[in-house]
Amino acid sequence: MTRSVLLRIYAKDPQRAAAFYHKVFGWALPTDNDRHCWVITPSDDPRLRVAAEPDGIAIPTVHVEDLDATTRAARTAGGEILIARMPLTGVGWLVCLADTEGNLIGVMRDDPDARWPEASDPHHPVGPDQPR
Repeated sequence: MTRSVLLRIYAKDPQRAAAFYHKVFGWALPTDNDRHCWVITPSDDPRLRVAAEPDGIAIPTVHVEDLDATTRAARTAGGEILIARMPLTGVGWLVCLADTEGNLIGVMRDDPDARWPEASDPHHPVGPDQPR
């Protein structure tokens, strides 16, 4: 089943929000008429999709080639990393961040080999006794 997706960007400071999205994704959001909300769809940027969790939660995501560079750009532009890089097994690597206005957005790099490390991997300890 294909889910439709749209990203609503609400902004207390439209100039700041527009600058963030331009620096991070190259988007040119109009800042005319004292606008405080934008709606982005896949027709605006085909990289926009949705990451759907089994519990029904859907996160608008922008799929990128370089997740680390995009994450750095978001932090430099004033965003906050809410959930660090994590695998969506068999799908890709996801980072959840908040933009300068507090809006949630996902950034994903597609990778069918993405998965959590095995508990037996000494370089990636997993378990209740291990630091995270």
